[in-house]
Amino acid sequence: MKGSFRRNSELQLEADAVIIGSGAGGASVSDVLTAAGLSVIMLEEGGHVPPSSAPRVASEAFAAAWRSGGLTAAIGRPPIAYAEGCCVGGGTEINSAIAQRADSDLLDQWRKLYKIENFTPDELARYYERAETTVNASLTSGPLGRPTDILRLGGKALGWKVSELKRGQRGCKGANRCSFVCPNGAKQSMAVTVLPKAVDRGMRLFARTRVDKICIEKGRATVVVAHSQDPVGQAVHMRVRAGLVFVCAGAIHTPALLRRSSLRKRIGDTLRIHPTIRVTALFDEPVDAHQSRLPLTAVTEFMPEQRIGGSVFTPAVFGLSLAEDWTNRGDLMQAWRFCGSYYGMIRPRGVGLVRPLAGINEPLVRFKLAPEDWIALGQVLTRVGRAMFAADARKVLPSISGHEGWTSPDEVDEFWNKPLPKGSTNLMTIHLFSTCPPGEHRDACAVDSYGRVRGVENLFVADGSLIPEAPGVNPQMTIMALAFRVAEAALSHSAQERARSAARE
Repeated sequence: MKGSFRRNSELQLEADAVIIGSGAGGASVSDVLTAAGLSVIMLEEGGHVPPSSAPRVASEAFAAAWRSGGLTAAIGRPPIAYAEGCCVGGGTEINSAIAQRADSDLLDQWRKLYKIENFTPDELARYYERAETTVNASLTSGPLGRPTDILRLGGKALGWKVSELKRGQRGCKGANRCSFVCPNGAKQSMAVTVLPKAVDRGMRLFARTRVDKICIEKGRATVVVAHSQDPVGQAVHMRVRAGLVFVCAGAIHTPALLRRSSLRKRIGDTLRIHPTIRVTALFDEPVDAHQSRLPLTAVTEFMPEQRIGGSVFTPAVFGLSLAEDWTNRGDLMQAWRFCGSYYGMIRPRGVGLVRPLAGINEPLVRFKLAPEDWIALGQVLTRVGRAMFAADARKVLPSISGHEGWTSPDEVDEFWNKPLPKGSTNLMTIHLFSTCPPGEHRDACAVDSYGRVRGVENLFVADGSLIPEAPGVNPQMTIMALAFRVAEAALSHSAQERARSAARE
């Protein structure tokens, strides 16, 4: 990318726009702004991990591309582990690149509930189409492997709707390292697609640069204050002046940054996630999931409220999952070639919050499941178990510490009508949303219908924070669609503002 990821010791910078974060949201904003001819500076906290340097070992990949090495959790009972990318390209470098749109009925519900202008499925369609074209969302050709077949066979044997999944890809080689940064550049992440294009148009991208705060004066964002390091490791303080400021740091760090910048009203109060429970399924015949693509089908019969899918599987990742209850499950490592990893996720009714902590880089994150969420998790876990046995699993072990596992389909209804045990259930999520919901319902919305922070003329949010509630599907396409929409609206708003200023002068 023509050296665009080198750190710069310059203290004072100016541009038409500054973008904070380089993931699906920030990259999409950069595409719109640079195409319009604006000078753009992008600030990214993480480093650049090109495909040629993609780590082969899980521990190295987590250190290079995952926030806090993958060790992050929302406080609650139980705590819920969550994952975020922290590198150039953000979460698109470590996700599975699955491309799905939010359900049309949900979009309509959100439009009415939050009073979001121009938010119908038809009005959003062109933004979704742009997102899908950007990443070449497409079905994967050729044999998909036994992990995919297991989910397809299990779902269809039960009469459930099973859907093939499109992914952002070009010539996927099935390396099964989606979570480690794709070593082939086949996964169409932001560092492979949009960001090089924006850099070629003149965008300056500063990696390993953390934003401390945004200075607000007289209802305008005036300066973005950040710090970086020079090539010898010395701290460099940066001040960036720009006419437009876009915060695209994700559903955790966007509200934390806004709150550090003294913007607090309805910001970070409504965190939503996809609570997810996993199972390990043991089969009599080898699965060899490490040699296959991640499962590229999903049980969509119960969407958007519940979704059943499969996870990336490598020996190292499998070992980490067993570590939740190593005393009882460590022996499964000897049978790892015969195992597959699957999950059920729900759209929760519970809500969490995000708060920055003075002197600490990572904010406080809390999430409390509602009573009905526990019932839904029990139901989706039951359904995952049924699907595994329908695909001839020998044993199914839910992600519940101390649980002995099920050896027949007659046992899986254990939690159908009762909550899972809070003290021993291990939950996780890779999907985070809704900490800055948009709309004209001022009692519920942190930003207006087009992502502009209330009370600040030139400050916009454009990332997963904007998705009003959990969508029940992988969120990347929705994040990109909303970011394209915000960037277009910001350009229009800026042009109108300049015209009013010229008229006054």
